[in-house]
Amino acid sequence: MKIALVSDTHDNLPAIEEIINRLKELKIETVVHLGDFIAPFSLQKFSGFKLYGVFGNNDGEKILLKKIANDKGFLIEEAPFEFEMERKKFVIIHGVGSVEKTKDWAYSLAKSGNYDYVFYGHTHRIDMKKIGKTLVVNPGEACGYLTGRRTFAVLDVDTGDINVIEL
Repeated sequence: MKIALVSDTHDNLPAIEEIINRLKELKIETVVHLGDFIAPFSLQKFSGFKLYGVFGNNDGEKILLKKIANDKGFLIEEAPFEFEMERKKFVIIHGVGSVEKTKDWAYSLAKSGNYDYVFYGHTHRIDMKKIGKTLVVNPGEACGYLTGRRTFAVLDVDTGDINVIEL
């Protein structure tokens, strides 16, 4: 099973639409969003997908985001959000403070050995690292505002193969 990892869309509707088109081409049905949707209209664009997500530090309209998520069958929680899929354990976070603090937190979750996958966002930087049995991934930023690169990742949950896709 392949899933998409998306973070920091920050209301960039053209980027979101391009990601959605790519996901449809790739026949990916599940999206894990690592926070900073920003406005509820950005979340609505993911209709038709199964979506797991966490709130980011810039997600101010949490009540409306949660209502839309519930209406669409999406699962969005405060971080850390733990769930299982395909007999694998996941934990997802957005971030905490600085780039280094966020990476340290994600790496600490991986070092616990409790998860197969730890995904995080917030830093707007691509990161992939294997810590013990756990794969840690930050897919970068979908919006492209800070780095100039609009990226997301595709993970094969069964094999652990991961590809970052640049739009």
